[in-house]
Parts: sequence; structure tokens; C-alpha cells
Amino acid sequence: VEDDPEPASTDMKEQGRTVDCEPSSANQMQILTTDVSWAYFSAKTSPDAPIYVEVPTGMHAKPGTCGLLKRHMYGTRRAAEGWQDEYSGTLVSLGFTQGVASACVFNHPDRGIAVSVHGDDFTTIGSKKDLDWFRGYLETKYELKESARLGAGTCDDKEGRVLNRVIRWLPGGLS
Repeated sequence: VEDDPEPASTDMKEQGRTVDCEPSSANQMQILTTDVSWAYFSAKTSPDAPIYVEVPTGMHAKPGTCGLLKRHMYGTRRAAEGWQDEYSGTLVSLGFTQGVASACVFNHPDRGIAVSVHGDDFTTIGSKKDLDWFRGYLETKYELKESARLGAGTCDDKEGRVLNRVIRWLPGGLS
């Protein structure tokens, strides 16, 4: 195979249309917004504080039968606390430091990543390569939906929502 002396163009033919796109470099800063689907079901219940639920009709059980939950379920009193324990443990095991003033804010001192968690929504800032690492790990544990990845690259999103507020990536900063 002969070496091509000309570098590949950033224009690519893709299904008959031209895409002109310059992705962020690995070290460029980005903001990643993700949502964890079925978050509460990811959190195991504690044997020290068992949670029982009435088995719904149609589940081949006698009326009035109760079941012991092994994982938290939406609508139970300790579900939010269980989910917070779950994601906090995960982030700390990855090398993040949990905030003292706010237990839902985390910092990774070696990678320079900051994370804020609100319910099942993660807002994360860091370099592209570190956000790729972070998202890749989370995807091994949880089902994720990426809402937006804001950045300076022409392929990066320029607008996204965080807690129902619009944030914009502008040449001079965020708005």
C-alpha cells in the first residue's frame, strides 16, 4: 500500500452529503450533560433497613403477599438516599473527592473533572479525553442518555439544558 502524501480532508462524504466538522481536541474543555435511566433501580437496598412492597395482582401470588426489594424502586421513601449512596460510592471508587459543603458535587484531582449531580442528572466539566473516560466507565454500570456535549469544536453542541435552564457555549464564555 502506497503512503498518501496528502492529509485527509476534514470534508467527508457521508450518504451523499458533505460534512465539514472539526472535532474538539483531546485536551479541549467540554461540558457533558447526562441522564441515568432507571437510576433508583441501580441502587441496592440495605439488609439493615429492609423494604417490603405489596406484590401487584397478576404476579401469581396470593392477595396481600409482600415482597422484599433487593433494589430501590421509584416511590419508596429511601430510594433517593439509596441512589445517592450508589453514585457517591461509584465516583469515590473512581478517585473523585466528594464535596464537604455539598455532597452532590465531586472533583477528580488527577483528571481535573468536576461533577454536579442532581437526582439522576450529571453535569460534568473536563477535557474531552477525560469526559470520554468518565462516560465510558459510567456506561459499564448504568444506562446513560447524553443530553449535550458543549465545547469549542465545530462538531460540539453549542446549547444544552441543565435543570431546565439553557446554557450556551459562546466564543467569549458561557451564557
